[in-house]
Amino acid sequence: MSNKEKSPNKKTKKSTKKKELNEKQIVRRKLLKIYPYLKRDKSFSALRKFLKSRIHKSGGVQLLNSKEVKQQRVWCWEVVKQVGKDFLEGKDLTRIALPVRLFEPRSFLERLAEGFAYSPLYLEQAYKATDPVERMKNVVCFMFAGLHLSITNSKPFNPILGETYQCYFQNGTQVFCEQTSHHPPVSAFQLIGPNDNYTYHGYGNWAASFRGNSVNVSQKGKYELDFSDGTKYIWDNPNVRINGILIKDRITNYQGMIKFTDKKNDLGCVIFFDPDALGFFKSLIFSSSTPKHCVKGYIYNLSKEKQKNWEDISLSNITGAWVDHLTFDEKVYWQIDTNLPERPHPSKTYIPSDSRYRKDRKALAKIEWDQAAKMKVEGEEKQRYDRKLRVQVIKDMKKNNN
Repeated sequence: MSNKEKSPNKKTKKSTKKKELNEKQIVRRKLLKIYPYLKRDKSFSALRKFLKSRIHKSGGVQLLNSKEVKQQRVWCWEVVKQVGKDFLEGKDLTRIALPVRLFEPRSFLERLAEGFAYSPLYLEQAYKATDPVERMKNVVCFMFAGLHLSITNSKPFNPILGETYQCYFQNGTQVFCEQTSHHPPVSAFQLIGPNDNYTYHGYGNWAASFRGNSVNVSQKGKYELDFSDGTKYIWDNPNVRINGILIKDRITNYQGMIKFTDKKNDLGCVIFFDPDALGFFKSLIFSSSTPKHCVKGYIYNLSKEKQKNWEDISLSNITGAWVDHLTFDEKVYWQIDTNLPERPHPSKTYIPSDSRYRKDRKALAKIEWDQAAKMKVEGEEKQRYDRKLRVQVIKDMKKNNN
């Protein structure tokens, strides 16, 4: 047989082998096609690429996949029909059973932990800083730089009461998360730095409400960072607004302000999101001079806070954009493509309540929509039953004490 006759057989054999090797990767490839930002690259490069290509000219991140938007809107309209007027008037979305088609294959606790991805960089720098203002800058960067890591097309599964998640970073940082309340949904967390140099801990009470064509997400709770030298930082989180749920462009942005306090060193910091916002009526006629994702802020002495004139009391002026960078006095401290985060590593050993055991999460990861929906309902029913048992136990304890 000639070489020319052999070559087609070789190619066929090679292509068959390649197809066989890819059989196990088919589901994974389909999954990443739907959720490209879930690719487990070390520094979230897939997510950064995903966000940068979707920055809207008016500000914020736009969902561009028209097919996905169309599919999500079909399910959103179904929810509107089921819930009716209460939904349109701002009913709490955490009390509504949403279709599994709107979810991504991970729990909110997993996303919460990924928001700490800049801790090996900025908290380590903050720990080593001897100047209180410099330490404040790095603490602010830790929180601010992680904001873009929570922006995705789909929502994660709401954690089941008692659900946990454990992970770690290469520098020795350990992270522990737990769902401590069902209604309202409260997620508690603790991040322990290497050698106990610092501890970041607290809880978030997450609420979401539908307002016509948008969803408002609030993040109230306690966020505290303690260093081993006794310095303590407390701050809050901004709100998230998603426009274009049913019609027009789907755009996500942060709103409001963040305030940091360091009482030991008499330092405060405020960051205002969309500082040049015109308000509802002016925005109908004029357009803002800066995109909505821009921020402005100041580091100042807490003792001078009542003066309310930020420029006069400022120790450092802050500018930037949560989708791109953050500067202090025109010096860049965070740049999305330069100062890279580290994706946390799931702990190799974990307890039975860990998010990775969730059946609905596993089914969705295999793109088994019907099975995921069935497992989701099953988990929610079990949670309701557990909650009733807890309430009954508390009642019995009170009765016995009396």
